[in-house]
Amino acid sequence: MCIILLTNENYGTILMSTKIDLLYPYNKCWKSGYVVTNKENRKTLILVNNKDDRSSTQYARYLLSTKLGRFLSNDETVDHIDDDKTNDCIHNLQILTRAENIIKACKQPDMELICPTCNTIFYRSLTKLRGKKDKAKNNMVACSRICGGKLGHITRTNNI
Repeated sequence: MCIILLTNENYGTILMSTKIDLLYPYNKCWKSGYVVTNKENRKTLILVNNKDDRSSTQYARYLLSTKLGRFLSNDETVDHIDDDKTNDCIHNLQILTRAENIIKACKQPDMELICPTCNTIFYRSLTKLRGKKDKAKNNMVACSRICGGKLGHITRTNNI
């Protein structure tokens, strides 16, 4: 393995990547592969034949495909058993259908929160907290619309 800097012409940014020797079945379709890590520490495999023929796939998907010796179908998704998307250990990966993956995501436990307005303990599913996880960590999610209105008023008056 060697570390290479790739320039992304679309965004003008430079990505640090690691060149890997592709395994079957990917080595039958692609000349080279580069593992890139994004801001969330998740790995993507950039597949390259030439400057005009490129594609990408999630690194976890690549790992399971090479273990099975076949490409995964469009209905097969790679699931991280421990729900840590950065843990690409082969023992932590399993194949689920899209439907099974959705069901698993819905079974996530609710997050316990304390309302900053009335100090009531309440629970919210992670899907309802999408885009609000920073607010939840900073205890800025209210238990109800009434408390949310009060919290918004307090927040606005303190920021002025």
